[in-house]
Amino acid sequence: MALQQVTTTIINFQTPDLTERAVGSFRQHYPRVPLLLIDNGSRDRSAVVLQRLQAESPGLTELLLNEHNLHHGPAMDQALRHLQSPFILFLDSDCEVKKKGFIESMLVRLTETPGHYIIGKRIFMNKRGFDIPESPLAIPYIRPVCMLVRRELYLTLPPFQRHGTPCLLNMREATGRGLTLLPFPVDEYIYHEGRGTAGRHGYKLGWRGKLNHVLNRLGL
Repeated sequence: MALQQVTTTIINFQTPDLTERAVGSFRQHYPRVPLLLIDNGSRDRSAVVLQRLQAESPGLTELLLNEHNLHHGPAMDQALRHLQSPFILFLDSDCEVKKKGFIESMLVRLTETPGHYIIGKRIFMNKRGFDIPESPLAIPYIRPVCMLVRRELYLTLPPFQRHGTPCLLNMREATGRGLTLLPFPVDEYIYHEGRGTAGRHGYKLGWRGKLNHVLNRLGL
C-alpha cells in the first residue's frame, strides 16, 4: 500500500531542538512521506525553526501555527480533522527514527481487516489512565509516541482529550465497539527520549490532573 496514504504529524510545544531532531531523523528515512507540523502556541523560537523545516521540503511539509496551547490530545484531534489522508502517523517530538520499515509494516497490519483501528506500542491502563498489568478489567492503550491511526474510524469515536493519557476515552470506546488496538515493536525502530515536553514544561493539567492523581491513589 502506498505511503502517500499516510501523513505523519509531529506536535511541538517549546521544544524546537527536539522537533528538529525528530524531523531530521524522519526525513532521513522517509523523505517523501507527507508531514504535518503543528506548533501549540509556543512563545520561543519554535515558529522560526518549524518554518525552516517546512521550507526544506515545501511540497511535502505543512505547518499549522496555533495561537495558544491546545495541549497534546486536542492538537492530535486537530490534525485528524484537518488532514484528509486515510492513515495518520503520530510521532512525538522527542523521538528519533533509527531505521526505516515501521510505517510499511504498521500499514500492512492495520489494513488486514476493517476493524483494525490503531497500531503502536500497546500497554494496559486503569480507568484513570495509570499503567497496570494486563487483566480482564484493564483497558488496552496504544501510546501515541509512535502510532498509526485509521482516520475514518477515529472520526466515529470520542476525540482525544486534554489529559495525561489523551487517547484513553477514545480507545476505551473503540475496544467496547470491538475495534482492535494492535501491538507493534516500536522500540525496534524508534528511540523515545520520554517526557521531552512534559519534563521541561509539565503537563499543565491544572486541578483536574491533581484530582485524578489523588483519586487513583485512593483506588477510586
